[in-house]
Amino acid sequence: MTCVPGIPWAALALGVALVEFLRGGDTELAARDVRYGVLLTGGSLLAGALMGLVLAGGLALASRVVTRPWAITLTGALLGALVFPVEFLVVAIGTDGAVAQLGTTFLAWPFMTAVAAAHSTDIVGRTRRRTWLWASAPAPGERPSPVADSA
Repeated sequence: MTCVPGIPWAALALGVALVEFLRGGDTELAARDVRYGVLLTGGSLLAGALMGLVLAGGLALASRVVTRPWAITLTGALLGALVFPVEFLVVAIGTDGAVAQLGTTFLAWPFMTAVAAAHSTDIVGRTRRRTWLWASAPAPGERPSPVADSA
């Protein structure tokens, strides 16, 4: 959820720094852009780890109390909406409050909330609709599929 709005701005900052350095321009400006790129990349990754811990922990606690899948989805949406401002803060710091970057990040907020909501039942193990989240083992309570004899 976090790298979607932050990493493109980091790549842009590093690309601009490379162009400034190669054309023989201002090295201070290039160094500043490298700093912004590193700050956006590292900050987005750190924010992602924090958001993952909050989402997974909150969903794990909520799954003990809430039994309906729609309630888990709603909990995931609420947690996603509450933790996404961390990425907004990273983009604000890493771009010196640039309006275009902040506006794009702000517009990504509802989509990232929807992503958290859509995957929340899979995260707590209630469903297995998204196979890339799961190993090949069956879900709890499901019977393993019969294996044909290869001999």
